[in-house]
Amino acid sequence: MRLKVLLREKHWQTYQTFCSEYDRAAKGIDLGLVGSWPSRAQFHRWLSGDLKGLPYPHHCRVLETMLPGWTAEQLFELCPPEESNQPASNPDEPMAPDVAELLTTIEHRIDTPQTGEISWGTTSRTIPAAKARLSGGRGTASDHAQELGRRLLELQRERRLNDAEVTELAGLSGHVVELAKTINLDISEDGAARLEYRFDMLNLSDTPQARMTREVWFEHTTGPLVIKPVPDIDRRVAIQRMHDTTNLSKFAFQISPPLRPGEWARVGYVCEGGKFDLNHYWRESMPRYCRHYEINVRQHHIDLGGCTATEEHPDGSENSATDSLVWDIEGKDAVMSLTRDHLRPNQAVTLRWEPIREPA
Repeated sequence: MRLKVLLREKHWQTYQTFCSEYDRAAKGIDLGLVGSWPSRAQFHRWLSGDLKGLPYPHHCRVLETMLPGWTAEQLFELCPPEESNQPASNPDEPMAPDVAELLTTIEHRIDTPQTGEISWGTTSRTIPAAKARLSGGRGTASDHAQELGRRLLELQRERRLNDAEVTELAGLSGHVVELAKTINLDISEDGAARLEYRFDMLNLSDTPQARMTREVWFEHTTGPLVIKPVPDIDRRVAIQRMHDTTNLSKFAFQISPPLRPGEWARVGYVCEGGKFDLNHYWRESMPRYCRHYEINVRQHHIDLGGCTATEEHPDGSENSATDSLVWDIEGKDAVMSLTRDHLRPNQAVTLRWEPIREPA
């Protein structure tokens, strides 16, 4: 049990010492929790692995305060008893194995990134020691790997990621990752559409990223597609048109200053001129790894007869995504929101809806 390993490393494994440290942490949360430590028998079940599920919520809150950086779920995971989870205090000592593994993963992925072959959500190894080591430690990894590691830990603090998520991002080194992709689609009563994209881009490659190609397609249009950058973003964006047809535009958005290795920034653009007529759907294909995808649709002056969502996989299979679909009627408008996490290149998400227009 990981909790047992961590308490032993802190010399808190005796019941009396544990209760003292429990009270110390509880004081910072809620004075009413002081003295609410588990019974001796409960404490034994915690450390022996006999506990089914998790302790009561107030116990989880105190334990997470006692052992920062760990969730209650992680504390009650099974782990080898010899596993060391505590960062060494002296940065001049050799790197802990978990840090070496992290940096080796970064360097290997930079050299041989495998597009589409890495799955999200499968990494369970955490990297608590990396927090201390990569913040100021020394090791045999390249300067670039060390810099990417430090940048990932900065990202973890800013976006409140857990250790498993940072480890997974390290496994995507060599790629540009979309930490978040948000699409806002506003459709007027006559079907004219305003489409807004916002991306939180993370550059885990070894080269600066100054130009990214995109395309947008509508089945119907009200005229030429107009594409322009959104104003309130982190970097300047210029739109370079590459190929246009009546209802398709291929273009690149140029970022200034370029996104250097390890940096992340929000960029985005707006497209106007599209129109929804007979068919009402939006299909989004993923050109790169996307940690969080969200599409919000508002169509004015309609009711909904139905709404579905599907997720397609690179091998051609698909599954329903309706479990993460929310829709409602606000006033005279239909509103829909679909979210998906941990998408890979060549996956696609499709949202379909059936409008019922109000009688004239």
